[in-house]
Amino acid sequence: MQRWLDKLIDISAIEGTQNKIEKALAGLTNQMGFHSYAYLNLQPGRILAITNYSREWQSIYFQLNYPSLDPVVKRAKAIKRVFVWAGELERTRISKDERKFYAHAAEFGIRSGITIPVKTANGSISMFTVASEKREINLRREIDAVSAASAVGQLHTRFTFLRARPQIEDPAYLDPKEATYLRWIAVGKTMELALTLGMYPKILISVFTTLIWACISMLASM
Repeated sequence: MQRWLDKLIDISAIEGTQNKIEKALAGLTNQMGFHSYAYLNLQPGRILAITNYSREWQSIYFQLNYPSLDPVVKRAKAIKRVFVWAGELERTRISKDERKFYAHAAEFGIRSGITIPVKTANGSISMFTVASEKREINLRREIDAVSAASAVGQLHTRFTFLRARPQIEDPAYLDPKEATYLRWIAVGKTMELALTLGMYPKILISVFTTLIWACISMLASM
């Protein structure tokens, strides 16, 4: 697995276009025996995706607002470290709707995988996933969390400085926690919220200003 992470770092250093990097990611994904890959950047009120998942699945995923239901995304946001997942093996621990989500994803060859999330600027999270058609992923040894985060952090930086064009750009809906935080801001509890999240008040205000404008844009497009 370390060799795969080293190659991912090498791809992040490739000179050239976004298309060249995407082809290299697809090639590495196949070499490792996986079906497809997905890079997601979850910003306040906005989601950017670069992936070789089928076009049909990409459309379904965002049309049905699956980012708010996807157990992989939820776990990535919660633990912020590399993990292995398998839809069929998690059935007893997840909700009925989440089981339906995994079943739907399986129709497109997405049954298990490895996801590496990293914290990025202004309250955002980026994650890189490789997905498999197999029922579960069997690794010979544990993935080094530091190396994994470093590799995906460099990929995120490369896409950022390249001003990469996402295949999907979707206005994100607020989850219950985000909605609560927004209400705190509205009633002037900026300092309390900053202490809760461990952020400087100025940074917090910047994050939620972005979030508010994203919500306004989303409502305007409806």
